[in-house]
Amino acid sequence: MWTYVIRRIVAMIPTLFGVTVVSFCIMQLAPGDPLMIQAGSAGGAGESTQTREAFLVQKRDLKLDKPLVINLNYYRDFASPMKSAAYFEARSIDQVREDVAVLAKAADAESIARLAFLRSLKIPDFDSSLTNPDKHGALARKIQTWVQIFCEDTGAHGVPATIALLDATEGDLHQKIGAIRCLSRMVVAPFVFTYSSHPSEAETPKVVSAWKEWWRKNEKKFPPLDEDRRQALERKFTPLTTELDRSTLFTRLEEAGFDREDMPFLAGKLLSSGSLPERFVAAVTMKLLVAQPLRMDVPIDARPEAVADVAENWKVHYESNSTEYHPSGLTRAVRVLTDTQYAHMVVRLATFNFGRSALTTREPVSERIWAAVKVSAPLMLLSQALIYLIAVPLGVVCAVRRGRPADYAISLVLFMLYSMPSFIVGMLCLMALCYGKPFKWFPMLGLHSEGAAGMTWGTWLVDYGWHSILPVICLALFNLAGLAMYSRSSMLDVLGQDYIRTARAKGVREFHVIFKHALRNGLIPIITLFSSFLPAMLGGSVLVEYLFGIPGMGRLSFYSIEQKDFPTLMALIYIDAIVVMLSILLSDLLYVVVDPRISFSATGEG
Repeated sequence: MWTYVIRRIVAMIPTLFGVTVVSFCIMQLAPGDPLMIQAGSAGGAGESTQTREAFLVQKRDLKLDKPLVINLNYYRDFASPMKSAAYFEARSIDQVREDVAVLAKAADAESIARLAFLRSLKIPDFDSSLTNPDKHGALARKIQTWVQIFCEDTGAHGVPATIALLDATEGDLHQKIGAIRCLSRMVVAPFVFTYSSHPSEAETPKVVSAWKEWWRKNEKKFPPLDEDRRQALERKFTPLTTELDRSTLFTRLEEAGFDREDMPFLAGKLLSSGSLPERFVAAVTMKLLVAQPLRMDVPIDARPEAVADVAENWKVHYESNSTEYHPSGLTRAVRVLTDTQYAHMVVRLATFNFGRSALTTREPVSERIWAAVKVSAPLMLLSQALIYLIAVPLGVVCAVRRGRPADYAISLVLFMLYSMPSFIVGMLCLMALCYGKPFKWFPMLGLHSEGAAGMTWGTWLVDYGWHSILPVICLALFNLAGLAMYSRSSMLDVLGQDYIRTARAKGVREFHVIFKHALRNGLIPIITLFSSFLPAMLGGSVLVEYLFGIPGMGRLSFYSIEQKDFPTLMALIYIDAIVVMLSILLSDLLYVVVDPRISFSATGEG
């Protein structure tokens, strides 16, 4: 049997591969970059419900800035495109409008290069707008938007060429301003000044490196602390190292009352070889006291000294991350196929690392799905148990009593139930049994009463059963009716077989004829249906969970589609596929239990 199970699991891999292709296609066919959508025909970027940086973090997390299947950016020369992008990033909207008029009559080499760059961005209606002076204003807005998106999508690949623009001695101030603005769009959070919510030693080098650069520039601004002040700060600081929860730590830091004059003490704690808790608290405190430690962006009218300061910060970042921006030849060759949208998606699905939700909460997808599974799984199991415990006996009774009043009555009820969708039954139950017209026997929403967390186990189970009765009934009735009719048909077919007549002719008791000889063979088609009931119930639970306010898998699927949460949606598709295949495998295993004539030992022989 185990050999068969392993072979079936291996055979699932091509199917799961197909699921990844389907998921990838869904992601690609979905609406694209929100900034492009907001730009629309008018070319205005508009305002998003998320900040642009938050969206860019999400875009990088989903690898939407990568090519689809093959990544040749590692071998592409970005010198000319980044020079053109820096030119437009340093221009105001009015200046870009003037440039459009010049580009319409491009004659010199620089204008021709910029025109070729803009055409490579594939801006909608670019050529028609270029030749129409009335559309130059809208085209200028489009240019700014698409140049921004180009920089974001280029990412780390364009950083070396852009840093070269900062180093160019012949480059003017505007070119350096444009280069800095391009870098700020290509790199999100070039310096990391604090730890994550779950601090680890792996984060320490980047945090220490960032603050070391800030302290190098600002150390002389802070006078040294006397010994009494240091001892007082030590007494306030030491108790904080036992608290790694951010929300609680912020409250305690406000009570501690650190100020900017204490930076020498905090810098010493962070930059010395202290423990992780000490460095974590020092980094959080310093970040609270210095909102923007190192400037990484400038306005288009920035002064030369501000440009020089920010350019120096970018050069420090570039030098400290040189291996990232200049990978080895072997690494680049491998990343041609592995550093793509599809490759990253396959790795995430295969490792069940689904990333974070596309919603503003940025919750891990795995946590969202697990929270929903814990709600839906008990309801599904109860519904399946109710279906089989009622449907199979009803089907047997109808088959044994064929043509009699019991058969007619049960069949009539089953047909009525089969014709009623689960959401109709749910609404009828809510109106009749929950709203008080005529009865108010069951709660309307949720699976627990208020304060259920403080209940004893017995009370909690009773409360859960009271809340789950109607959802389970709604989930079960439709499939129950269908399975009962399948059971009736299967049993009628078996009862007409020769071996059943032989058993009766031998004088075997009718009970044994029905339940020992007929039922076991009649269950084989019913078990086949088992593999389709679980996915069908999962889909049907969307409406039932929505009606009863249950935060399960169905409701999560609905909201993921409604809110365009594609990471969660792709994970749900993948998990649904696994559930279907495991259901089919379980059905195959149940065949052996029901019918001893079926054996896995002969599978594949002959």
